[in-house]
Amino acid sequence: MSSLLTRQAVRLLAVVTCTGLVGAASPAAAAPADPLSIKSINFSVDHVDARGDWTVVPLEWTVRDADPAAEQVLGQVKLHALDGAGNRVGQVYEIDFEFGEQWYTEAQFVSGTPQESTYHYDFVVPRYGKTKQALWAVTEVTLKDDRGAEASVRGTALGAATLKARTLVDSTPPSVQYFNWEAIQADKPYVYVKDTIGYQSFYAPVSDGGAGFWKGTLRLAGPGGRTLDTDFELKYFTDDKSCGRYTGGDLYGPSCGILVQFPPGTASGQWRVAELILVDNVGNTASLTGLAPDTVITVTSNETVSASGFTATPNPVDNWNADVTARVGATITGAQNGVTEIVVEFDVFGCRQTSTTPTDDGNGKYSVPVRVPRQVKQCNVLGFTAKDGAGNVAAYGPDYGAPAVGLRIDRLANTTPPTATGATLTPTTIARSQAGNVAPKLTVQVVAPIAPVGSYSLYLYDAEGTIVAQQGGGTSVVNGVLTVYGYLPYGIEAGDYTYGFVLHDGSGLSTTYGPEGLPVPGGPLLLTVTDA
Repeated sequence: MSSLLTRQAVRLLAVVTCTGLVGAASPAAAAPADPLSIKSINFSVDHVDARGDWTVVPLEWTVRDADPAAEQVLGQVKLHALDGAGNRVGQVYEIDFEFGEQWYTEAQFVSGTPQESTYHYDFVVPRYGKTKQALWAVTEVTLKDDRGAEASVRGTALGAATLKARTLVDSTPPSVQYFNWEAIQADKPYVYVKDTIGYQSFYAPVSDGGAGFWKGTLRLAGPGGRTLDTDFELKYFTDDKSCGRYTGGDLYGPSCGILVQFPPGTASGQWRVAELILVDNVGNTASLTGLAPDTVITVTSNETVSASGFTATPNPVDNWNADVTARVGATITGAQNGVTEIVVEFDVFGCRQTSTTPTDDGNGKYSVPVRVPRQVKQCNVLGFTAKDGAGNVAAYGPDYGAPAVGLRIDRLANTTPPTATGATLTPTTIARSQAGNVAPKLTVQVVAPIAPVGSYSLYLYDAEGTIVAQQGGGTSVVNGVLTVYGYLPYGIEAGDYTYGFVLHDGSGLSTTYGPEGLPVPGGPLLLTVTDA
């Protein structure tokens, strides 16, 4: 290339690193040469006018593997634009290739053997640049084979794999449609950092209709003028397209999730969004402020306000037949101007507090009401926060990466199976000719002091004690009447029959009545089938 810019770029890329996986050797032994190398890599042209749509320039390269036993070669080509100083600007194109593969990698295998193979990639040259001219360069090729050899080829070993493109000028920086804090696990924007990393997440759908979005930085401002910067980047020309925590959107309108990490010992107090810096793929930069004026991230090490002695009252709860309200609380110390808020988070959807305003129970104890849904077995507390009147916060539980609460609300254990205090059958005599049209009605008086009867089983026995019909179903009876309509099997013989039944409650306990169980209260449930 005759261009000064190209010569500078090539000189700046003049670094070669080739590493091979080799066995241990004595200090005097020389390491064997890496079998993998690049024979050639070139764009089909060195100049192109990319101002139109879909300007394609082929890139081809040939890989050598000096190991005659190698049967597979694969790798990745990295390609990106360079600014005037030879530094990367914009997206990195990560172009995967594999010997023999033409459809499931970015590049296509063209021809050859594992010892010398050629690959092809159609590079769609972007239309936009910072100026009227852009420079693209292959900066690295990584290689592997099935024999364990690896190599990373850079700089002069790649030759002058560069492409100069005439481009449209893009001078417009990116923008955001909106910007907000989003909950990860915890319901509140509180961060515990005493001896661990704390996390908070923000969401920003970015727009850039020209060169497309590249990267950004979110800056938070905290106590005493402290700041915390979090970098994020759109990775679009890779196998796993993403912008931070999200994969949605495209190059021109990605959805970006910004995960902020607060190091252990971060200053406690209130942190706010100060600035969002956005950079597009040609280097245009936007500095946005005032994005989330009402968002306050409260950082704590529980050094001012703290909680202990977590309790739930009542516990266990009798929620077998209806929702129950319990009170969850703790002893709060160090609070200034009272305790203004308590938030409790559970592992079960439906277990939830009905108010965040605490009740002062005296002696430093505060509690909030919690709804425990009907028949939920247990509710583990995964988060507990207390906030005082001065804005100080104490945080506990895995939802905040904080010390465990160690509190679980349990359902009242049941050890008493359901019973029947009486049972009747009607009719007790059926003509065989009408058996298919009659459903005998069984009425059972049920007593279930704790867990309700959730299902039943019904059996019909002949005179020899053999089951000739059986059925089952669901129900919900606490202390009341269970009504079951039985059926008679097709072709039932005339004779004497007896019904038996089983009551199953919601805790898994059951009681059997009839021929294979306890005597039926009120006498056997007898059915006579006549020949009429």
